[in-house]
Amino acid sequence: MTETQATQRNDDQAAASPGPVFASILCAVDGTRGSSAAVKQAATLAGPDGHLTLLAVTAVTGSGAYRSAAISPARVKHLLDHAAEVAEEAGVPSTLVVDPASPPSQVILDRAAQHDLLAMGAPATSWLGGMLIGGVTVAALGSFTTPLLAARSISAGHDFARSIVVASDGLEGSDVLVDLALRLAHTKGTHVTLVHAIEVGSRAQAHRIDEQARRLELAVADRSEVRVQAGSARRVIVEAAKSSKASLVVMGSRRLDGLRALGSVSRRVVHEAHCSVLLLPPEHLHS
Repeated sequence: MTETQATQRNDDQAAASPGPVFASILCAVDGTRGSSAAVKQAATLAGPDGHLTLLAVTAVTGSGAYRSAAISPARVKHLLDHAAEVAEEAGVPSTLVVDPASPPSQVILDRAAQHDLLAMGAPATSWLGGMLIGGVTVAALGSFTTPLLAARSISAGHDFARSIVVASDGLEGSDVLVDLALRLAHTKGTHVTLVHAIEVGSRAQAHRIDEQARRLELAVADRSEVRVQAGSARRVIVEAAKSSKASLVVMGSRRLDGLRALGSVSRRVVHEAHCSVLLLPPEHLHS
């Protein structure tokens, strides 16, 4: 079988694939606007044939007489009941889970390993602020192994995943990102913009970008667009998302942490994009 035939077969399979793209989604619920957006968007991705697990981590602190939960039982019940209502309104079944362990980021990541997708609120701070202050989502970005949706609220009247930007670096593994964007597009009737940044010293393979563009055009016809632009990947991706009024960016992550995170394109995009960002970890790009 030739590479072109294999690619076409993958496209056909993506178009015919029954059920949701992400059937089992773990939603980290903490009461923030981003968390609420994560539940709503996860429900859209899962659909009635999928399932949401709504998780609140209470993170018990202290010991002895000073032992207490960081979030009160009453607050946890309110948060989970509201999240369950969102899922029910979307027609998606859900399960409520409360975990008192800590640290919250590790609890969430450990549980996420049993699911197809982890949905969390996007960091509220700036990129530099997130690096200095941290947070649950920021901590998760350094060690996640399950695809991660960093969600932001969408303006009223707009549908989630109506317009997707898929960022391809033209390297091995980027085809997986295009596959995912195509599956989402077939499911939601979405417009897809393929974005590639031409950077100095890039090892991108031009023929791979051309092939990905051709696949998009064949799969979604007039609902596709290709942008190849010189500049830093972070700037090109963020500007493309803004100008195309995208509600979702799909991209890969090298999962850098510590000081190495200063050079992470995906982290910068998660902080700077106006919309939600869906990240695939290295294991999913090179499996």
